[in-house]
Amino acid sequence: MNPKTIANVSLFTALAVSFRLAKHALVGTFQLLNFPLTFAMVAGYFSGSLAGALTGALSFYLSDFLLGLGPWTLVNSTLAAAIGAAWGVIRKSRPADRSLFISAFISTFAYDVLSSFLLYVLFIREAWYALIYALVGLFLPVMGGYMVGVGPITETLTAGVTTLVISRIRKAFGIEKL
Repeated sequence: MNPKTIANVSLFTALAVSFRLAKHALVGTFQLLNFPLTFAMVAGYFSGSLAGALTGALSFYLSDFLLGLGPWTLVNSTLAAAIGAAWGVIRKSRPADRSLFISAFISTFAYDVLSSFLLYVLFIREAWYALIYALVGLFLPVMGGYMVGVGPITETLTAGVTTLVISRIRKAFGIEKL
């Protein structure tokens, strides 16, 4: 890994952890924007698959170390690492902002469904029921949840912020094509 990649992983991980901790301090566990996933996608887009994977994994490990470790730490960090790595591949296609938004939305949707599914399987044991709970839980409160429509809201806000951050970095540094 070259020094630029190390610096980018450090920067994006620090941003993800800082924003996640600030969000928890201000509004608690109320989730409408997935900061670690956002910065994993941004790191993957600008610095490649390894940087995206490291940012995704480290963001959840470090922030959960301060907020509370649990089985979700392994699930969330692994999924964020996989999505961050995938964004290293997405960058090679040089998508337009609209395609970036759609890719970020699909990535966040996949993360939400898979993380819920993998954690529900620990408690429910029946894969089909866990998948149903994971999908329904995006729209209706399940398993102790209290928000209606939290999934589409989180996917839309995370995709929007990811697209905004990428376009602002491109503009600030004069990056038209990678």
